[in-house]
Amino acid sequence: MIIPYLRQDLEILRGNSREDGSPAWLLYDAVRNKYFTLGLTAFKLIKNWKGGEDIQNFEKKINLEGIETNSDEIISFIGFLQQNNLILQPSGQNVNYLLKQKHSMKKSWILNLVHGYLFFKIPLFKPDEWLGKNLSKVEILGSSKFRNLIYIFGFIGICLVIQQFEVFKKTFLYFFTFNGLMLYFITLVLVKCLHELGHAFVAKQYGCRVSAIGIAFLVFFPFLYTDTTDAWRLRNHKERLLINFAGILTELHLALIAIFIWGVLPEGGLKSAMFFIATTSLISSLLINVSPFMRFDGYYVFSDWLKAENLQPRSFALARWKIREILFGLNHKPPEEINPTRRWTFIVYAWATWLYRFFLFIGIALLVYHLAFKVLGIILFVIEIYWFIMLPIIKELKNWYMIKSEIKINRQSIRTILVILFLSMVVFLPWKSSLKIPAVYVSEKYSKIYSPYPAKIKKIFVSKDDQVLKGQNLIELHSPDLDKNISSLRRKIKLIKTKINRLSDSAGNMDQYITLQQRLIALQSELRGLTIIKNKLIIKSPINGKIKDFSELNVDMWVSNTNQLLGIVHYGTGHVKGLIKEDQIDRFKKNMPAVFIPNDGEHKKIRLISTSIDLSAVQNLPYISLSSIHNGPIAIRNSISGEFQYRPETAYYMADFKLTDESKIKFELPGYVHVDGARYSPLIKFLKNILALLVRESGF
Repeated sequence: MIIPYLRQDLEILRGNSREDGSPAWLLYDAVRNKYFTLGLTAFKLIKNWKGGEDIQNFEKKINLEGIETNSDEIISFIGFLQQNNLILQPSGQNVNYLLKQKHSMKKSWILNLVHGYLFFKIPLFKPDEWLGKNLSKVEILGSSKFRNLIYIFGFIGICLVIQQFEVFKKTFLYFFTFNGLMLYFITLVLVKCLHELGHAFVAKQYGCRVSAIGIAFLVFFPFLYTDTTDAWRLRNHKERLLINFAGILTELHLALIAIFIWGVLPEGGLKSAMFFIATTSLISSLLINVSPFMRFDGYYVFSDWLKAENLQPRSFALARWKIREILFGLNHKPPEEINPTRRWTFIVYAWATWLYRFFLFIGIALLVYHLAFKVLGIILFVIEIYWFIMLPIIKELKNWYMIKSEIKINRQSIRTILVILFLSMVVFLPWKSSLKIPAVYVSEKYSKIYSPYPAKIKKIFVSKDDQVLKGQNLIELHSPDLDKNISSLRRKIKLIKTKINRLSDSAGNMDQYITLQQRLIALQSELRGLTIIKNKLIIKSPINGKIKDFSELNVDMWVSNTNQLLGIVHYGTGHVKGLIKEDQIDRFKKNMPAVFIPNDGEHKKIRLISTSIDLSAVQNLPYISLSSIHNGPIAIRNSISGEFQYRPETAYYMADFKLTDESKIKFELPGYVHVDGARYSPLIKFLKNILALLVRESGF
């Protein structure tokens, strides 16, 4: 075998020491702007490289130079150079290899489309020359005096924000309007431009070349990037760390300045602009860039802090190795030999990254699905779930299959089999039977009393625990607004009647007459409705019973029409009403023992028997204490004024339960019913939910 010739445009630089302290060098490929790390042996091989010489002679010569190596190591190193196109290919030679390499890089149009959708970059401009010309103008921004001044103003600004926190919080709600989102987007673009310039200027300050600034898209989500690959040249670890951290520092300093200006400015457009700059900088820095789990600034800062090159590939390899050892006890050597503490750091980091990315990509997939039209949304959703979540799992399962001959019966594999069997039983066997149902214990008769209209209390005729008769006066209310509206309507009616009386019977006035008559009818109808409400301001008892749940009511106190004033209970044996979800109906059984557990923690559980279920969905929730607006478990879609007008977000069905023992509860009390139902498999339930989701979303 003949030693190939190296490309003449390659450059060798002294690099940082490796993690084990051994020296390292960098091989720079200017064509691709790419660096390769070389160990001591590889550096000595390149230093003594003799292209065109027989490999046996080359081995002898370098051995004489004191380099301990052999033909296999030299061939392996030649393979590395050839694979990365760092050698000259003589005319007419290695054509098959080059063709094979070219074909391997080609992808089908489907894969090209998928890769283009998932991630692509667009370089916008080459800023290196411009950065060099303007570096002197911005150097003062990085001085320690200027930064200390920012920290002082930032501290003052934070104190001012604390003093005006209510104003700051109300301004934050403006984010959730259309105009607020547009301003946020514009501010985000501005802040991100300054973020990338922070990277670029700091890199230029340390003598690095900034080859490009551009925009990249991750699942169509755009973000700016700065190519600071040249930072690999730096041997000072702190300088590389500052380049990676420069964007975050720029945003944080910008946020501190904006917070101070916001705190001292009067109300106006400039104050609002400072608010957006401050919050945008803080949110984007803390939520996006600081995270070490994606390849943004936080990742490079974290890897530089650990002094770990290629952190994610190495961590992922170690994490996969550890999983195989835990599951199968293969006793394989780890992918690399490093300190055990450092190894566990890499492994835990990899597992945390997988967990973070799992939820992140699920969220992005759902976002893409809902933003795109239905068919495209389904396609993009499936592509992302498969590519980012399923494909890595499939590849690892294939690796397990390839090493199946090495998997033996040992303690780890037996434990794995037992865990799989246990999980399979939990998932597949129909072991779950109990139903937990939101429910209310109600006495024989229980009435809740509400005001028919927002009003002020004029008189209170009863007190707590009083016995009352049906039709007895309870509370008299007064509403100035209601009286004002009634008086206004009466004046309008009188005016329209006067206009009607003044009209002549001529045909020319017929249209005006009809219009006035219709207006009169509408006003009279509205007046009748308000009069009925006014008559109800003297609240009467609807049943015989005893006053319970008496609120802290006082004369001249204002009350709304949604808050309960008091309750009237007619003592009886009582019963329990439960509300069952639609997916639980097929599991509900009659004549099954059940238990009602009150929420108040004061009353003991009550034993019941299930009696019946109404298969008509509840349109308006009859028990407000179970609604989400009263901290209950049932989500309410909308609340309509009036008694018992609460519509559940999803379908619920009313189930009845009969008491088997006497109860001492004498009023309405929310809680939960636990009742045995038909057994089911969690897997079957999951598949049914998936099928129901597919059926629901297939309506396009």
